[in-house]
Amino acid sequence: MNKTVIIFSTLLCANLFAQPGKSKGPGGQYSERMEMMLIWKLTDELNLTEGQAENFFPLMRSHQKDVMELRREEKLLFEPMYKKIKSNEKINQSEVNNLLNKITAIDKKKSKTRVDFINKSSDVLEPDQQLRLLMFEPKVKSEVQRDLRERFKPSMRGGMKKQKRRF
Repeated sequence: MNKTVIIFSTLLCANLFAQPGKSKGPGGQYSERMEMMLIWKLTDELNLTEGQAENFFPLMRSHQKDVMELRREEKLLFEPMYKKIKSNEKINQSEVNNLLNKITAIDKKKSKTRVDFINKSSDVLEPDQQLRLLMFEPKVKSEVQRDLRERFKPSMRGGMKKQKRRF
């Protein structure tokens, strides 16, 4: 009896620990995979040595936290406007102008943050690596857009091609 209880509780605990982790918002656990892919591509693109990688990636994570905070600020700016639109409230031009000014200020902060990050990376990266880093984000974005266009490209006749059944 005692052995049965011990085996059952061990199996129960093992089963609980084997459960998948909770998703972390849209995309769930894929965000971790995307981050790993980004680090791999960046390491490859910049030709980072092991020593450079040890110093560069903490700097990059700090930069990413700053950018995420600016994105949160930007999102918070839009929330009152979304509520007004959903409730069909009247929005006047001064509110729109005020929002535009705040968004412009956040965009300037984003640009300054990016430039500061590139400047700080000079302690770790060579000048050609800094230039590659500067061009990396637009390059990756265009690659992703191209891949998405290719992947979801509609067929010429507006439907899926019929395939022969294989039995």
